[in-house]
Amino acid sequence: MLEEVSQTVLQDLQLQQRIRGGDDAAFAELYAGYRQGVYLYCTRFLGDRPAAEDIFQEVFLNLLERIRGGSDIENVQGYLLRSARNRCLNVIRDRKYPKDVDELEEFLPGGERVMVGEYDDLESALQELPAVNREALLLCEYQGYSYDEIAAMTEVPVTTVRKRIFRARQRLRQILAPDMNRTTER
Repeated sequence: MLEEVSQTVLQDLQLQQRIRGGDDAAFAELYAGYRQGVYLYCTRFLGDRPAAEDIFQEVFLNLLERIRGGSDIENVQGYLLRSARNRCLNVIRDRKYPKDVDELEEFLPGGERVMVGEYDDLESALQELPAVNREALLLCEYQGYSYDEIAAMTEVPVTTVRKRIFRARQRLRQILAPDMNRTTER
């Protein structure tokens, strides 16, 4: 695993050198390697495709400018996701975009079936989560990142990531299964 990471870092640094030398194909190669993950992250985090597409493009343009400006970015994936995260949080804070996460399955993390009809849908339930908890949950459950990777991307301790994911799951259960909560409270 460590060898794969080192190989990826080396390849990314070589691509960056070629980009600085004016090789457009090198940027296309770098873009192809990371576009899907960054795009999915933006759309799932924001739930607003047009805003996510704007952020997605800004993130890659920013990457290109940084590389052409002489910066060597050792962890390109981490840089892209951090940049996307910060921009998504700015959009949420500044514009209060409604979330549109219609592609998510109607299951809670862990495979539990939810009665979405009792609540508008999973999309609305995700809106009620604090942004940091929603982000951690999406990175873990829908992007497949480990707690350690999420901690590195969000620059918080692994214990904080665990708490955020736990709280997100717990809150989703409360929101999506209100009848179950009422029976357990009696």
